Amino acid sequence: MNPPMHTARDRAVRPGKKSRNPRGGTAIMIARMALLAACLILPAPALWAIMRAEATTLEYQVRESDVIARGTCVDINVGWSNRHIVTTYKIAVSKYIKAPAKMSVASHPVLFVSQLGGRLEKPLPLEESYPEMVALTRNEEVVLFLQSPDRVPAPVRAKYDEMVRTGKAKPSPLMTNYRLTAMSYSKLNVLTDPKTGAQTVTRFSFDKYGLLPTSEAVQRFLDAYQAQQDYVEYKQGEQTIRIPVPVAAKPTVTVSAASIEEQMRQMQTYSAPWSAFEQQVLEILNRPAAPAAAPAAASPQAAKPQASR
Repeated sequence: MNPPMHTARDRAVRPGKKSRNPRGGTAIMIARMALLAACLILPAPALWAIMRAEATTLEYQVRESDVIARGTCVDINVGWSNRHIVTTYKIAVSKYIKAPAKMSVASHPVLFVSQLGGRLEKPLPLEESYPEMVALTRNEEVVLFLQSPDRVPAPVRAKYDEMVRTGKAKPSPLMTNYRLTAMSYSKLNVLTDPKTGAQTVTRFSFDKYGLLPTSEAVQRFLDAYQAQQDYVEYKQGEQTIRIPVPVAAKPTVTVSAASIEEQMRQMQTYSAPWSAFEQQVLEILNRPAAPAAAPAAASPQAAKPQASR
């Protein structure tokens, strides 16, 4: 019997409030990400980018991520941290596509990535979930867009250090480990065709089917891919939902798409051969950044071009 899936309606947006449209849509997705960004107390520029949905695009993630790494999830730790559930993924890195100059697979073979929320089974089953959470499973090969813990705003860091020093809070992995740049949009899967060995970078989203993925659900999808199945079935109450398994072989994202809306739509079902994905990332890194849009109250200054890598 297939394990039940959580629905998008089950997400903890706020007490007493649930999404009325499990398929989402631009406005709902922006609202979800803005809410989560506010919960994490992101810097003003990042919050503004999320409000405009720019943070979901490949362009934004490549430029704003401190690290872009390919690797395999080798361990998952879920535990309590200052009255909240926190999930930490241990990633064995096989390649850095973007990283600080002194960072390499030899010097940093492992990364720890933490996010707020998760599921505990003991002493009683308990789950804490937020919009756009990511789910990884062991032995899953991924590309992750990450930001350093150094990005935590100074006032938040100072308050946290004070609370830890005075015993009002315990050290949290959320403040010491890497975090995803744009939540679930910052995880892409690397799938290897069992017949041809061809590698595809893709983002499969359960959300558009009204389902919230878990590590178990992701594992079942990956198993179905390796078995060359046409679809995988999930139970939602008395309803059975089929999700197609085949992955597009051609790139589905145009780096220079006409609008933020179009880039965001494309990233919902991103797919490209590994070589095409690398080329897209390098193309973004090696060209000057466009002038960044800013709120009306901010001074209009053009963004400085990012150094080529």
